[in-house]
Amino acid sequence: MMTKLLVAYDGSDLSKKALEEAMHQHHDGDQMELHILKVVSPDGPYSNPGLYHSIENSLVEKAKEDLQLMKQELEEKYETITVNTEALTGDPGNVISEYAKAHDIEMIVIGSRGLGNIKGWFLGSVSHRVVQQADCQVMIVK
Repeated sequence: MMTKLLVAYDGSDLSKKALEEAMHQHHDGDQMELHILKVVSPDGPYSNPGLYHSIENSLVEKAKEDLQLMKQELEEKYETITVNTEALTGDPGNVISEYAKAHDIEMIVIGSRGLGNIKGWFLGSVSHRVVQQADCQVMIVK
């Protein structure tokens, strides 16, 4: 049986826990298709669109490099897991939900809060939006 999971990953401790929890969902002998998605967007207001896009492109390229290393490590460790990685831009909650729909994801695993600017919320705005918009199960890790 093939399981399709999506981990929303931003490098925060909770997103690392979300990845660990996704790996706990894997049972020996079962096939798993693991999608690791990082959504990037430059912080701060930029009056120069060219500068914004340059920074955005740099962030995407760095994220792709980091995700590629994660993919290699996971595929070496687990023979029955296929890892797909993607770095995209946009509103994280929307992008994660849309990606899950487009790839027929069965479950999204996401940290309760990420690296956002507001740390005081009991449930982060991204995870809240994903819960509201997703057509599949969502596991929130804290």
